[in-house]
Amino acid sequence: MVDFKAFVQEMLTDPRVVEHYHSYKTLTDRAAIHQLALQDFWNHFEKSREKCDFEVWAARDDASILVGWASLIHTELSDRYGGPELQYMIRSDRHGKVVATEFATAVMKHAREQFPDCEIIATVDIPNKGSIRVLDKTGFRLEGQIEAYGSTEMYLYRAI
Repeated sequence: MVDFKAFVQEMLTDPRVVEHYHSYKTLTDRAAIHQLALQDFWNHFEKSREKCDFEVWAARDDASILVGWASLIHTELSDRYGGPELQYMIRSDRHGKVVATEFATAVMKHAREQFPDCEIIATVDIPNKGSIRVLDKTGFRLEGQIEAYGSTEMYLYRAI
């Protein structure tokens, strides 16, 4: 991540961003959020780089403000359901402005070029209509409801 402290400050302390991230949405202490983020995100990012050679893409706007990140991440669900998981996080002031769709499309295009036979999954919190639209637009199909990330209200999607 280009600036991890900015990521934590800008994204993980925004209630609209973490609304669908169950382990973050109840935290208010910035030190606790930062510590959990270091553990969660860096471990996922490094594990994915080592295991699958996937990189995390960070996006900044013209004013160099962090807009979000996206990547294929090797998670515990990767082993259970096959393939890396598309994950992304976008600043709340950019929600509904096609940023997530463009970002996810770019990551998927790169993945298909680099790893054409790789199966890719995604999960989404059932109430997260915006992310469901992103997955629909980027070539994923709904597999069904699963329990993941501390919630029984998750959908599993698979790239087609």
